[in-house]
Amino acid sequence: MTNTNIKTYATELAQILSDIDDRRVEAKSILEAAKEAGINTRALSKLAKEMNTDSDKLRKKYDDESQLELFRDQVGIHRLKGLDTREAVG
Repeated sequence: MTNTNIKTYATELAQILSDIDDRRVEAKSILEAAKEAGINTRALSKLAKEMNTDSDKLRKKYDDESQLELFRDQVGIHRLKGLDTREAVG
């Protein structure tokens, strides 16, 4: 390992880290604009992450969420916590 190699790696890494910082600033700006437009930025961020997620991993996540919703219904968690906004049938 030479000083030239270290300098090269350090310079390349520094540029990438700088680019990441710039992109974070851009992302923050987009989220601020979305918030001003009345968009739920938490949901928007989740959706954006899903757009970059591998299909198989996303399918597993959706399956887990579907199973969790079934469990919630079986336990009646929405009713127990006063979150049930659905009309009672009967």
